[in-house]
Amino acid sequence: MPSIQGVTNIPANGSIANALTGSAYEFLGMDCRVDIAVVGDAAGAARATVQSGSDVLMEESSISRLARIPLTPDDFSLTDVASAGERLKIQLRNTSAGAIDVFWAVKITPL
Repeated sequence: MPSIQGVTNIPANGSIANALTGSAYEFLGMDCRVDIAVVGDAAGAARATVQSGSDVLMEESSISRLARIPLTPDDFSLTDVASAGERLKIQLRNTSAGAIDVFWAVKITPL
C-alpha cells in the first residue's frame, strides 16, 4: 500500500494550490481507495479543500489543530474510491497573520 506524508508551510494570509504537486501520487496510476488526513498546527488558522478527481471530499473547512503528522486511523477521515489517472488535490489556505504548518498524509490501496 503506497503512502505519502508531509508538512507544508503556508505563509501569512497565503495559500497553497496543491500540497501534492510533484508527488508520484498526485495523479493516480491505478484504480484505488484513497484515505486522506489533514492536521494543522496549534494556531488553528488553516483551512483545507480536498479533492479526489472530480469528487470534493472536503470543501474549504477548518482542520484539527493537533500539530503532528496524522495518525492511523484517528485522523484519516476522508476516503474515496478513485480511478487511474485521477488527480489528488489538497488545497490549503492560511487565514492568520503568521506562517503556519499543515501536516497531511495519503494512503493508497490498489483495487
